[in-house]
Parts: sequence; structure tokens; C-alpha cells
Amino acid sequence: MNIAVIGTGIMGTGIGLTLLSKGHTVHCYNRTRENAQELIAAGGKYFSSPAEAAKDAEYIIIFVWNKEALYNVLNGESGLVMGARQGQIYIDMSTQLPETAKEEVKMFKAKGADFIDAPVHGSKAEARNGGLWIMAGADSQVFAKALPLLKEIGETVHYMGPVGSGCVAKLCGNHLVSAIVASLGESLVMAKKSGINSEELLKLWSEVDFRSPIIDGVGHSMINHEFDVSFHLRTMVKDTELIRNYSESIGVPVLISNIVHELNKVGQNMGWGEQNASAIVKVFEKFAGVE
Repeated sequence: MNIAVIGTGIMGTGIGLTLLSKGHTVHCYNRTRENAQELIAAGGKYFSSPAEAAKDAEYIIIFVWNKEALYNVLNGESGLVMGARQGQIYIDMSTQLPETAKEEVKMFKAKGADFIDAPVHGSKAEARNGGLWIMAGADSQVFAKALPLLKEIGETVHYMGPVGSGCVAKLCGNHLVSAIVASLGESLVMAKKSGINSEELLKLWSEVDFRSPIIDGVGHSMINHEFDVSFHLRTMVKDTELIRNYSESIGVPVLISNIVHELNKVGQNMGWGEQNASAIVKVFEKFAGVE
């Protein structure tokens, strides 16, 4: 298949590499060509505009950072919407508000193209080995058409309902993840200041009934102060802001998420936004006077 990847950050690059490894033709676009170099070197063909990258593609995967970046690739004479046509399926895998997805489907339907919002759980490693967990919002027939492709980049694919449902599922999941990461950091700092063995504590947590890959992986990152990026702290700030906005729009208080959002912002304001989200542990260390 001929597939376009619009946005070649950590996740878009990983997805593009997975598709190339499975024999697909990958066209790509990114606002800065430099960030597409790895995908180009692996065999992806770079185009100078979103519309050109998508022109001959059956599927167009969009993976951009925020709504502003999304609208930059959608709109204008060189944007995706202008060149969209019948027979194409546009798949937005970035984390957006459900209302944004509903705006997108209207734009593409007007051009005869189909649309799916299909955000993911997982980060750099999962994107590069086809191991993402995908949640999709779409017309059921459109979802059925795209399912074979989604299975190639996802370990599991979950149909959540009509357009916008994938975005809701992602925000609910990120609410949970962000709270776990913050609580983990706070717990490890409490252990560190108390003088107990944090590695032994993580070993215990990997055995008990609340064991989790997040606790194991992120926990070691926090203990060892290894903050190589698989998911930026600044992205966690962006996502917890989306959770706050969406929850307010439907009248659901998310008190825990609001606290976590402010903690994430403290970490970003301290200059750690370009580090991994696990760097939030440094906020708790600062509060507790732990070096």
C-alpha cells in the first residue's frame, strides 16, 4: 500500500519505520525536513507539502503535536483538505479533543474522503515495533476498511464508537497514566528520603496485585535519573490541559488531573519540559529537599 505519514516526530517516525519494514511505500511530510531524516534514510519519500505527500496515498496518517500543528497541515492550498479525494482514508493518530475530530470528519467528508480518529497508547518503542494500542472512532464501515492497516501498527485495535470516541478514550487513558506517573514519583521520593532501598521496592511492586509496566519502566527511569525521551514532559502538560478542557465541557470534575497538570507545569517551568515525562520526579525531590 501507498501510505502517507504527516508529522515525523517520535511517533510518526516510528510508525513510518514499521510500515516500511512491512513492505509498504511511505510518503512523508514534516514542517522541518531535518526531523524526517531517519525516515528518509530508511526509504521514505519526503514531500515539501502535506498535499503532495498525500496525493497518491490510500491512507494518510496524521501524527502532530497539537491542534495548531494539525490545522497547519489541514488548511491552505498545500494542506491535506484541499487535495483530499474519494477513496482515501485519513487517520488522525494524534491526541486531540473529540470536537476537533468532529471538525476534521466534516472537512474530509466534504471532499468525499473518509476519516478516523485513532489515537494510541504507547511511546517510542511501541511505535517502532508495531506494538501500539489503538483506540478508534469512526463510521463502522470505514473502520472495517482501515482495520488491516491499523493491525499492522498496533498490537491491539479497539473500536470505541463514532468519530470523536477514540479521542475520548485517549483522554481517559492519559488521565489514568498521568496520575500513575505523578503518584509513582511521589512514592519513590518518600522512599528515598526514608532511606529504604528503592530498587527493592520496585521489585516488590512488580509482584503485587497493582503491578504495572508503567511502574516498572518509569520507576527505574526515576530512580536512575535517566530521562531519555520516549514521551516529553511538555507533551504531558499539553495532554493534561486537554483533559481539563474536555472534562469541563461535559461537567465532570477531574480533581486529581488538575493537580497533576499543575505539577507537570512546575516541572516544565523548571526547565525539564524537553526531558521524559518521568522527570516529574524531580519536582517531588525539590519539594522534599532530596538530592
